[in-house]
Amino acid sequence: MKMKCNLLKISSQCVCSSLSLSVSSAATFVVNVTQSSYEAEENHSITLEWTFTTRTNSSPASLFIYCKLRQNQTDFVIYHVFMGVEASLYLDKRFTGRVQSDKDVLREGRIRLNVSRLRTEDSGLYLCQVNTDYGWGSASLQLSIKKIKQL
Repeated sequence: MKMKCNLLKISSQCVCSSLSLSVSSAATFVVNVTQSSYEAEENHSITLEWTFTTRTNSSPASLFIYCKLRQNQTDFVIYHVFMGVEASLYLDKRFTGRVQSDKDVLREGRIRLNVSRLRTEDSGLYLCQVNTDYGWGSASLQLSIKKIKQL
């Protein structure tokens, strides 16, 4: 939101004489998580999900998605869509073959990532940023993986 104010100086005080507000179209674009916190056990699978605002008249080529795991100020890319196409070039090797996306729900504004063979080191903050020709946004969730207790 941008605010523009015309100021009048009255005895060393500034007073706003008129106020105009402009809101960009990005204000109507929202990225959410369906669940903010997940727990699972190692060697199991889990589906992480985000939702975002869609428009029917938008080109799929305008869709950019960047999902990552953040641990100790280091980012590990787990999912990347570039100009509407999944791109694996920057994916972190530790997630190779373990993250599958549901392509059918992407056009509905849902990012569903199934992470298999979970490891305790997969615990952390997962963030997805979505950019389109009509707005951008991001949302994060917390994943905690517990070690399986051996008897």
